[in-house]
Amino acid sequence: MAGLTIDLLSKLHDFENASTKHDLLTAYLDAALTVGGVHITIVELNRTEDPKENFIHVGYPEAWVNFYIENDYISSDPIIKKSRFMSHPYFWHEIHNINQKEKKIIRDVSEFGIKKGMTIPFHTHDRLVYAICFAFTDKNVDQEVEIYLRALSNFFIASYKKLDEPADVLDPILTPREKECLRWTAKGKSSWETGMIVGVSERTVNFHINNALLKLKCTNRIMGVVKAICAGLIEL
Repeated sequence: MAGLTIDLLSKLHDFENASTKHDLLTAYLDAALTVGGVHITIVELNRTEDPKENFIHVGYPEAWVNFYIENDYISSDPIIKKSRFMSHPYFWHEIHNINQKEKKIIRDVSEFGIKKGMTIPFHTHDRLVYAICFAFTDKNVDQEVEIYLRALSNFFIASYKKLDEPADVLDPILTPREKECLRWTAKGKSSWETGMIVGVSERTVNFHINNALLKLKCTNRIMGVVKAICAGLIEL
């Protein structure tokens, strides 16, 4: 990992050249994932009483994401809860004073190949919190890797907030069929299985899901399902 710090400047240069948040996110993930053995999820939170979460990127293992959704862990996730009040990076095993359900979430994630977790929360002037969560597949995280990810993430959030993209004021409007297909996807059903349940072809299911992903501005089904649930567009 000796070359990480040397490579950092060139990565930051890529951030400066990004003209959209999508391009910036792509550059950030490309740079961060070079350390290997890590899954990354980025969540935008509100520091006010409004508990609404916006998942900018979901990179956790698919099996864990499905398990997380099925058990409604988002309502009691200690990582999200702690990030609203913490202003410095922390490892997940350092989270104290949590209830049994919150402890269970931390225990359960280890059953999906995650050996260590670290979150870097960023509190911005507009009362938002950006929690960048790193799920490592090895319990021993090199100090240079940690420093590299912290530096990279700091610059990413600064660049992200600088970009002048209009905020989405209204939630996207999904058709009843799009919601239905997403709902069955959230329950772990394939397009073929969903088609059998709702009485349409697999191709039609894919059509509705792809339309929903376009409206939600998501690049994959996991992100689409998570965003739709957080926005209250679908219920399990």
